[in-house]
Amino acid sequence: MARPALSASRSMEIIDFFAAFPNRAFTLTEIARAAKINVASCHAVLSALTSRGYLTRNQKTYGLGPALVAIGQAALKSQPLIMRAQEAAQELSRDLHLPVLITALVGDEILAVASIADPSGRTSPNMRVGQRVPLVPPMGAVFMAWASDAEIEAWVARMAPPGDHEFVERWYRDLALVRERGFQVTLRLPDSIDLATLMTEMATSRKAPEYRDHMIEAIHSMDERIFHPSIDPQENYQVALIAAPIFDQSGAAAFSFCLVGFPDKISGARITTYSEKLIQSCLRVMRHDRAA
Repeated sequence: MARPALSASRSMEIIDFFAAFPNRAFTLTEIARAAKINVASCHAVLSALTSRGYLTRNQKTYGLGPALVAIGQAALKSQPLIMRAQEAAQELSRDLHLPVLITALVGDEILAVASIADPSGRTSPNMRVGQRVPLVPPMGAVFMAWASDAEIEAWVARMAPPGDHEFVERWYRDLALVRERGFQVTLRLPDSIDLATLMTEMATSRKAPEYRDHMIEAIHSMDERIFHPSIDPQENYQVALIAAPIFDQSGAAAFSFCLVGFPDKISGARITTYSEKLIQSCLRVMRHDRAA
């Protein structure tokens, strides 16, 4: 694969950074720190993006520009699968009274594409629209369960301690369980911090330019043993996420529906009910896509 031009790569890094913090404006120095480039090079890229309307400048700070709104609307019209997924997610949210997050697999990252609020207005506490997280265990199991052997091996290797065969075997077993069930379930530890909370805290501090480093640290600190538990119908669980894949016409797990924002512990029987409705919603999206 050809390597992207350096200026193009820097432009994408900067736009991705702003997408992660859409409500904030940043100075030249902060943007350069986030993109890990020198100030002179960053200024040249910002000038080009501003002149095309991708960014706006207000005295000493920059923010997202109107050109990206137009591009986003045009892109949505060219992605009928995402449009149908949003409609189905809204129906699912109304039915289950839970927020629904739609994510996509983009290279070696997971991108939050849409966040559907529940009827009370609660949105996803896991990720925010435009946020990207690295595709490393435990993130992305709902995609990797149906990936090729080479893709799974690379995914596990990104987090596996050298020589830890037990770690590797455990994740292969976990992915097999996700395939068998058709969905992923993730539990929440009492003292765990979700990535959206981390992003919110950084958005109001000076740590935003280093958000990727902090995010990777948070992922590394996750206890992977809380993922993919056995489900007893009579037991109660503090659930962080239930996710199921949406396959594109090539058969790849390209998107996922994630039920999030569970306010209280729920029974294993309720997890089964939620997961069945989640899978049925994903199937309806895929049937509509095949018929289109």
